[in-house]
Amino acid sequence: MSNFRIPEPPPSADDTNPSIAIRPPNAPARSNGWLNRALLMGAILFYVAAGASYLLLHVLKVGQSAPGTPAPQVVIVANGAPTLAPATVVPATNPPTVIVAQAPGVPDTDVIGSLMQQPPDSAPLDNLLYRQQTAFTVAPARPRPAPIDYAIRVGDTIEGIAKRFNITQDSIIWNNDVGYVNRLAVGTTLRIPPVDGILYKPTADETLDQIANKFKVSPYAMIDSEYNRLTAARPETMIPANELEIMIPGGVTKKVAIYWKPTVSTRAGGGTRGTGTVSFGGGPGSCGYVSNGGGDGSLGRPLNGNYSVQRGFSSYHSGIDLAISTGTSVFAAGAGTVIFAGWSEWGYGNAIVIAHTPGLWTLYGHLSRINVSCGQFVERGAGIGAVGSTGNSTGPHLHFETRVNGEPVDPRSILGGF
Repeated sequence: MSNFRIPEPPPSADDTNPSIAIRPPNAPARSNGWLNRALLMGAILFYVAAGASYLLLHVLKVGQSAPGTPAPQVVIVANGAPTLAPATVVPATNPPTVIVAQAPGVPDTDVIGSLMQQPPDSAPLDNLLYRQQTAFTVAPARPRPAPIDYAIRVGDTIEGIAKRFNITQDSIIWNNDVGYVNRLAVGTTLRIPPVDGILYKPTADETLDQIANKFKVSPYAMIDSEYNRLTAARPETMIPANELEIMIPGGVTKKVAIYWKPTVSTRAGGGTRGTGTVSFGGGPGSCGYVSNGGGDGSLGRPLNGNYSVQRGFSSYHSGIDLAISTGTSVFAAGAGTVIFAGWSEWGYGNAIVIAHTPGLWTLYGHLSRINVSCGQFVERGAGIGAVGSTGNSTGPHLHFETRVNGEPVDPRSILGGF
């Protein structure tokens, strides 16, 4: 049986693709493993070489593109494919060459490359929602951590300083000497609180509750304030005298009228027309004791022409400001005697004060020129000076006041509308 062999049939002319070779039983098998491995490695190398060739051809194709051709912009929309939008063509002297490598079978449009080429914050298409991205962070405005000392400059007013530091005029007045606030002398300093309210240092032992009642706030306004170290305090906590300054946010007290309140003294008899004498203020412009009046008390307007009311009368402003060009003539509002003519140290610059009757005076401030002298009697409508911007002034105007028994009164209540 071992020598038995099956004879192979002769090849048929019709059989062009024989697929089965019959091996005799117990015939030794031939090993072809090295050949198989060699064929596999050859196939891998072939495909790698083919892929590299494709990539090289694509790179060369991109590099030969026409210069200046813009890359498409891409706007990303939710749940959809990228939408390509033509970019605005911007001429460039040396436009950069963009090389994009793509895998075989991927279309020429490279979405990732287009996204990287587009400028930041591109304009969206009209029919798409778009969220603008920004690389900047806006820091919120933070309050000042403590009071500051502000040096008064030329042109400053209480109103302007309050606006600059975002607090009320009362908060400035309550935390400073009234004389400094009145004068606003250049170079002197005002204490500016961090927020509206009052900086308070008790001169006697007081509880937080007592301080709160005095300034009309809750004691917790002080306890919870970031400006005080009172987090462990209670309303009954005692604050020792002259040891601790407390910021009272929102605290209020009695309103203080801010205006020039010079020393005024009168003497009976003397003077002209039986009016007695008066000394008004001090400093370079003071006339000493001169006749206290002589007019009939009737008043008119101190300016002619097209002036405008720049600022009205208030508890912070003791007259009205009439804006008009420098050099415009200023007239006496009524007949009377000049009791002040010269420089005012209280911010009025060159100023004139006229006594019309013993209880009625008018004041003219910020003048560029003074045409009268101390003790001179002037008629109503007489030219006494010219508009200017001397003293604490931000521009040419006339500061005009009417005073009754020394106290400022709104000129419109005496003269009517301006």
